[in-house]
Amino acid sequence: MRHRGSSRAAARRAVWSVAALLSLAAGVARAEPTADQAAAAEALFREGRDLVAKGKFAEACPKFAASQRLDPGYGTQWNFADCLERLGRTASAWAAFREAADMASRSGQADREAKAVRRAADLEKKLERLAVVVTAPEPGLVVKRNGAVLDAGAWGAPLPVDPGNHVIEAAAPGKKPFTVEAQTAGPGKVVTVEIPSLEAAPEAAVATPSGPVLAPTAPSLPSPAADDGAGTRRTLSFVAGGVGLAGVAVGSVFGLIASSRWNKAQDEHCRTETLCDEQGVALVDDAKGAATLSTAGFVVGGVGIAAGVALFVTSLSPAPPTAARLVVTPAVDPTGGSLSLQGRF
Repeated sequence: MRHRGSSRAAARRAVWSVAALLSLAAGVARAEPTADQAAAAEALFREGRDLVAKGKFAEACPKFAASQRLDPGYGTQWNFADCLERLGRTASAWAAFREAADMASRSGQADREAKAVRRAADLEKKLERLAVVVTAPEPGLVVKRNGAVLDAGAWGAPLPVDPGNHVIEAAAPGKKPFTVEAQTAGPGKVVTVEIPSLEAAPEAAVATPSGPVLAPTAPSLPSPAADDGAGTRRTLSFVAGGVGLAGVAVGSVFGLIASSRWNKAQDEHCRTETLCDEQGVALVDDAKGAATLSTAGFVVGGVGIAAGVALFVTSLSPAPPTAARLVVTPAVDPTGGSLSLQGRF
């Protein structure tokens, strides 16, 4: 059996789906492990121990990580950290031992805390570090290390990394993306990677760093040839308004979920904004996904409400101008931080 510290509420990943025009549906489970989950965690833990005994560390480490996600415990965390060290992932093992020490401290187990602290201290002497220096910050610049976004506050800092090759990427709106590979230099050594000023991208190939911008299409107005009465426009105004309200509701809920996930990760599972345990990484990923859906919801909501208002206003006129038309342009900040709407007839 595993030796566990005090049981904590296991964070369950949010399960959400958006159907039709972002119908609201979000589920968040946060409860003690069920009997099935506890049994699965125990089975995974034993598989991990068997694999370690056979020297199959690359297969064993994911077993411990999965077991820890299902039913967190000091014993599982310790074995996970030890497995990572045997695999040669010194930075990951160092962070995992620090988390084990924190777990023991919270449960008042001073001997276990001291044991984990000693292992982490031994590893700290062997850490290899990588500093990513941005020489000319671009508006909207996004820097990634091995596919994960590197927070601007971490730029230039010599951060612990596992030994080996690391891929550094940089991208900004209207600029050509930059990619470089860096190899660590050994225990105690710091490798510095400089990201130069990015070159301008051809106008036709301009892209945002975080993927395609969501740009929902506003409900189109009926042409004079297809509808010559105010009743149809009024009906469409209510439909568009309903879609808009649903989008705003979706954006609000996912915004709250993103904030909750991020705060929990930083308060309980991350030593810094970029150094997190397995649960912290999962929570940060959840927060980013919820933030993206929140932005999409507000975009759809804004466009729908604007179109609904315009349709309702024009329906009040018994003979709307035949050339009247509404153009609604959503403008979305690529970082998901802001939304603006521009409209004209």
